[in-house]
Amino acid sequence: MTVHQFIQSHQERWGQLDAFIALASRITLGNVPLHEYKAGSLLYRQVIADLAYARMRFPNHKVVRDLEKQVGQAHSLIYQARRVKRSDWKEFWWKTWPTLVVQSSREILLATGVFAIASLFGFCLATQFPVLEGYFISPAMREAMSSGHLWTESIVKTAPQASSRIATNNISVSILAWALGATFGVGTMWLLVTNGLMLGVISSGCLRAGLLAPLAEFIVAHGSLELPAIWIAAGAGFLLAKPMIFPGQYSRTVELRQAGKKSWQLLVGVIPMLLIAGFVEGFISPSQIPAATKIVLALMLAAAYTAYILRFADPAGTTAESPFGGFDRNGPKPSQGH
Repeated sequence: MTVHQFIQSHQERWGQLDAFIALASRITLGNVPLHEYKAGSLLYRQVIADLAYARMRFPNHKVVRDLEKQVGQAHSLIYQARRVKRSDWKEFWWKTWPTLVVQSSREILLATGVFAIASLFGFCLATQFPVLEGYFISPAMREAMSSGHLWTESIVKTAPQASSRIATNNISVSILAWALGATFGVGTMWLLVTNGLMLGVISSGCLRAGLLAPLAEFIVAHGSLELPAIWIAAGAGFLLAKPMIFPGQYSRTVELRQAGKKSWQLLVGVIPMLLIAGFVEGFISPSQIPAATKIVLALMLAAAYTAYILRFADPAGTTAESPFGGFDRNGPKPSQGH
């Protein structure tokens, strides 16, 4: 076979691999349809064989260099992790995370609903059985409330340290809510219920002490970001648990690996929310700023984040690879049960 016959007989295959490389580069490998991925992987192996033949028969011809370049591109795309670029971070914040929030809206709404119901239940239960307050209201909190003040007023004196401590604690709780998704979501549910009950019981105790309005004034500003951040983190936990309970198109292992990466990205996105909320809780929430100003600030923060998510979420629902984890290098494998 001459070099021209070799090129002519294999040119169509090389063109198909070029098309696969272009497609995977444009929409990322993780979003390539399964049949396209299988076809592309097969083409890659066939072109490797073509390259080996060309090196043996036509070692000095340009076709060898062209095939080496094509095989290198396909290999990097399929098997090698990309280096993090500045554009990856921009893509994550301006597309990937908002899109993931919208895609995970069911899990986030579930977390929100569980927390809200637990809070209401805790409030009503503590109203009927005040003894329950002892499980959530410490003696120091009780002493402050008995003097007609919230225990939070001391935060003002150590605002910088308190702000840092609050943000760190909230980030820890968010990570825990996500990680407990690995318990089939039971641990995440437990965390939401206990925190919801705590808020409800403390609110009941403040109502009994005539401090419900000051408590609401304290919570409203930072709570506009802190609570949604916790709900999103818990939603990420439920997202992690979903393939354990309801495996989808692919094997449970692959589904879990993909859900783990997406849920981790979702969790990372709440960190700025918690940092802002920590600053507000340390410096603004316990201050003597008028309640109306705190309410306006809460509305502005909530509206800004809602607008950001809705504005930059991809309507098509596709998410790019991010600096916090790409897609499985070996591609998805169909489940034997589907």
